[in-house]
Amino acid sequence: MAQRSGAERIREYKQLLDEGMITPEEFEAKKAQILSEAEPAESAEAEKAESSEGNVFSGHYFQDKANKANEDQKGQEGQAQQQYTGGSTAGGSSLSTKATGVLAYLTWIGFLVAYFAGDRQGARFHLNQGLVVNLFGLLTGIPLIGKLWGIFILVCMILGVLNASNGVNKEVPLIGGIHLL
Repeated sequence: MAQRSGAERIREYKQLLDEGMITPEEFEAKKAQILSEAEPAESAEAEKAESSEGNVFSGHYFQDKANKANEDQKGQEGQAQQQYTGGSTAGGSSLSTKATGVLAYLTWIGFLVAYFAGDRQGARFHLNQGLVVNLFGLLTGIPLIGKLWGIFILVCMILGVLNASNGVNKEVPLIGGIHLL
């Protein structure tokens, strides 16, 4: 029995792909394998053959497709790892933009952690709001009005945390218009 040419084998895999029997990634891998195994005459034949949709089976075309598939897979693995660790894409920070924004409102320690370990560029608005809320929170030590002011600051903290966790850049009441960062 005569051995099938590379173009014939590729057509068979293309038919399997069209029927849903193999994935596009498997098809691309098989094409690259067949073209790398092909002798020069078969490779030239495969480069000239056309599929039913009119795509040219060229060695460069398939190699480029295989390379792109590998790059896409590596990119997806990197995104999955980054998502798992809670990382952000900006500046190599260890906290996501939302986590940075939420922490910025939660006392001075939370603000400092958010500022130094978080995504400063992405959460700049909430870092500023958190700083203002924490600074005005110092006024809770004033006799008589301190307790009422403390309730107001607590409401501002809660609103800020909710806004940051929802990804909304909305100023807290009364003191939110102050910009320090």
